[in-house]
Amino acid sequence: MKILVTDDSKSVHGFIEAMFAETEHTLLHAYDGQQAIDTVAGEQNIDVILLDWEMPNVTGVEALKKLRDGGSEIPIVMVTSKNNVKDISEALTFGADEYIMKPFTKDILFEKLEMVLERKVA
Repeated sequence: MKILVTDDSKSVHGFIEAMFAETEHTLLHAYDGQQAIDTVAGEQNIDVILLDWEMPNVTGVEALKKLRDGGSEIPIVMVTSKNNVKDISEALTFGADEYIMKPFTKDILFEKLEMVLERKVA
């Protein structure tokens, strides 16, 4: 499985990499929403996108809108510290498939991924 991790924090990338260390999944990395959009445009067979909300240049929700408006059907899981009902509702309205609030555990991440992908992750 190919997972695009999009977050402006290198420590979050490292944290998620550690969660997948014992799996055979491939992680791709983007550090803002525009990099995520560009990666989706240039990369084949991305299975899921993990997308932070608050990033420089293009935010996660802006990237979400652009990806969906461009026809992308790749499952997108928002992974963010924004935790009010309005934000969650907005992300889901714009096409997010699931929503994870930071901080999170490996169990929560894998459970959400299994929900959106309808298959085992590990």
